[in-house]
Amino acid sequence: MIAKHKYKTIEDIKFTSKHYELFLKYRYLVGPAWNYKYLLELLDTQAINFEKKYKEIIDNALQKDYKVFEKLFFDTREELQTNDLQKWLKLNESYSFLDMIKSLLINKQDEFLIITTKDKATVKKLLEFEGIYLSEKSIYDKEDFAKYKSKATIIQEIMINKKIPYALFLDDNSEHLNECRNILNLQLLQANWGYISPLDTNALSQKQVFNQIMKVVR
Repeated sequence: MIAKHKYKTIEDIKFTSKHYELFLKYRYLVGPAWNYKYLLELLDTQAINFEKKYKEIIDNALQKDYKVFEKLFFDTREELQTNDLQKWLKLNESYSFLDMIKSLLINKQDEFLIITTKDKATVKKLLEFEGIYLSEKSIYDKEDFAKYKSKATIIQEIMINKKIPYALFLDDNSEHLNECRNILNLQLLQANWGYISPLDTNALSQKQVFNQIMKVVR
């Protein structure tokens, strides 16, 4: 929202406004950061059939039209992290699931990889705030997503190159999961927390996901 010049600072954002409630409602549609440009623009139109219109816009979006926004988005994030890291961190509070797997992430790092559309520096900052220090090699970020075009392709490459016989893929985005349905020996776990679609009624609880992880972690 700051990157779109709707607000100048975090303090200006009204986290109880109708506009912000709508943003949270449709936040699950966002993949890479440039998607925010079109989500915020469409929110201002009060469009009917919101999800359908949004997907049409994303499918037809051209990099030349969103690359300025994308740069401003990451520049704004970096500025917030640099000028007031603690305030920025509080805006990114972790889910309790992280507490459940924290010891696994620390003691069995080789068993976990993070595949995200965020930038690597941001992911590391968020994890380190929680006392978790992962190798950069364990994080596949927005640069990898831009290169491979999907999390599914990244996962396939990883499983082939690292000769991984079986893996779990946890995500809150059902579209990312659906893209992976044809990957052999990959079990898909749909989280029922985070930015999920209201249609994802069969998503798993944090405890259910934790139990599935414990079945395969060596």
